[in-house]
Amino acid sequence: MGVTDRARQTLPPGLEIQKSSIPDAGLGVFNKGETVPVGAHFGPYQGELVDREEAMNSGYSWVIHMGRQCEEYIDAKREMHANWMRYVNCARNDGEQNLMAYQYRGEILYRCCRPINPGQELLVWYEEKYARDLGRTFDYLWNKKCSANGKVHT
Repeated sequence: MGVTDRARQTLPPGLEIQKSSIPDAGLGVFNKGETVPVGAHFGPYQGELVDREEAMNSGYSWVIHMGRQCEEYIDAKREMHANWMRYVNCARNDGEQNLMAYQYRGEILYRCCRPINPGQELLVWYEEKYARDLGRTFDYLWNKKCSANGKVHT
């Protein structure tokens, strides 16, 4: 933690950060190794715990459901506190999704739901149960995360 380009340094072997195939999305993560099989897991998503207001203003935040009306927010905006998962872009439709975001034991993980072949970009969507538990807060953060303006990587 605290290293300027920490997010890039945490990239697993076989993955590469380069310009996204999604217009105006900035950088993305691509498979440059063997095919990633269905069921492979990545994570947890790392960042800083922030308050609701800060999370709502970031395109890099996930909300974590902690139980009855209690939520935490993890924000990967600052590379020195994040890992490589901050560069994974949102799928624009079901057809291009190959990762599923879900919450497990208070952390956000990504599970491979379609084989990711060499050269393909990793693109995430979310598990329906996770979103249902979180309601409008999740909807707002997801829309912010997926908007071109909120997803400009530096």
